[in-house]
Amino acid sequence: MNLSKVLININSLGDLEEYKKIGITNFLFALKDYSIGYQEFDLEDIPKDSYILINRVLDTKGIDGIKAIKDKLLEYKGIIFEDLGIYNIFKDSDIELIWAQAHFGTNTESINYWLSKCESALLSNEITKEEITDIVNNAIKPVVFNVLGKNMIMYSRRTLLTNFNKYNNLDEVNDVVLDETHTNNKFYAHETSNGTAVFNNEYFNYIDFSKSLDDSKIKYYLIYNLDLSIDEIKNIIDGQPFGNDGFLNKKTVYRMSEYTDR
Repeated sequence: MNLSKVLININSLGDLEEYKKIGITNFLFALKDYSIGYQEFDLEDIPKDSYILINRVLDTKGIDGIKAIKDKLLEYKGIIFEDLGIYNIFKDSDIELIWAQAHFGTNTESINYWLSKCESALLSNEITKEEITDIVNNAIKPVVFNVLGKNMIMYSRRTLLTNFNKYNNLDEVNDVVLDETHTNNKFYAHETSNGTAVFNNEYFNYIDFSKSLDDSKIKYYLIYNLDLSIDEIKNIIDGQPFGNDGFLNKKTVYRMSEYTDR
């Protein structure tokens, strides 16, 4: 995998130099109060040559807050966004915008629509390898492909863990692994004041598959790291077996599209 195209989220400012030692130089920071699921940072602590993650659906107060810091955000390399209000605020600016409604980047038409408006678009990791290859080959610009991470299944503005623990007279916790006995799956839930994100608790790993794609059609290979050390990240990139193959070899049951027979 082309390390110069790896984009990784940051959990600690102290990790930057260590990542650079292994050849990773593109960094993503979740913006405090405007993101969910990942380690958040105050804007003033984020290096200017980084990407800002704004992956929370925003209410009017949130949009007004972004407008208030718009000029400061323009000093950064780019914004990876979910709420379309972010596009409307920055569409006439020079800052790079990357559309990242991950559950919607499942077909060429949607990807190309946003590629016509933004610097790049995030390809869903919930489609098969044949679908991914087809979209990448037919995209009008290089796309962002999430190659490693825990799949975020959903998030809610509600403080679900706090509410559950309060109702059951349990100690307050912000992180918990849930055992879903009906399907025998495990889920990781993380809560902040902005809500609760729920992830599949096992990492998917598309790094080996990504080597089959046309590198010129990829802007970034995105890694979402929740809890791995830098050495673990390096070993996985170098080919150490890790994680599962996600939806690469099976169709999701959650989507209907031109790829299905139904």
